[in-house]
Amino acid sequence: MNGWIYGYYVMLVTCFAISLFNLQYKQVKLLAVLLGISILSEILVELIGKRGSHFYIVYHFFVVLEYSLITVILRMGIRDPRWRLLMWISIFVFGAISLVYSFGFGGWRNFPGINITIESFLVICWCLLSFFSITPNSEASIFRHPDFWLTLAFFFYFAGSMCVNGFYNLLLASDAASAKRLFAILNSLSNYLLYIMLIKSILCFRLHKISS
Repeated sequence: MNGWIYGYYVMLVTCFAISLFNLQYKQVKLLAVLLGISILSEILVELIGKRGSHFYIVYHFFVVLEYSLITVILRMGIRDPRWRLLMWISIFVFGAISLVYSFGFGGWRNFPGINITIESFLVICWCLLSFFSITPNSEASIFRHPDFWLTLAFFFYFAGSMCVNGFYNLLLASDAASAKRLFAILNSLSNYLLYIMLIKSILCFRLHKISS
């Protein structure tokens, strides 16, 4: 395990631990579930990978769970019932399409780059919608609003994922060693930024509650 991956695991566990102390907030509670599933997925990947088996299958299922939870979290900040309904429907549509593509066409032995690209595009759309739905207190800065940091975290992470994951399989086929090394660095950096912003969001939930 290289230093980039080790640092990513530390950030993931730290963010999860902080979320456990703030479960009174609905978004944080769902975020804790997402982080917990992320930790379990990484443990499974490590265990399966050490046996020489195809560990990418874990990510094919994780993508569906990840998208579902993130969409529900972002949906909480949307007031328009039409958009809320569309987001809810998208969970089932994406889940079905993703799994059918993985096990019917894409192959579960490969990295789910196409699945993640579609997921990233959808989450970015919901993030943009969420940004326009944030209504901070006129006396408070937008940078103290928990939904702002939560949305910004997902926006930056999935914008980076869409750039990297889409061509990862192509690079993996031509130069596996370089592809894995580059992916580890870029993915870790985007995850560091993600968890820093998520931690900021969790802390803002408490401050936002106190100020309210």
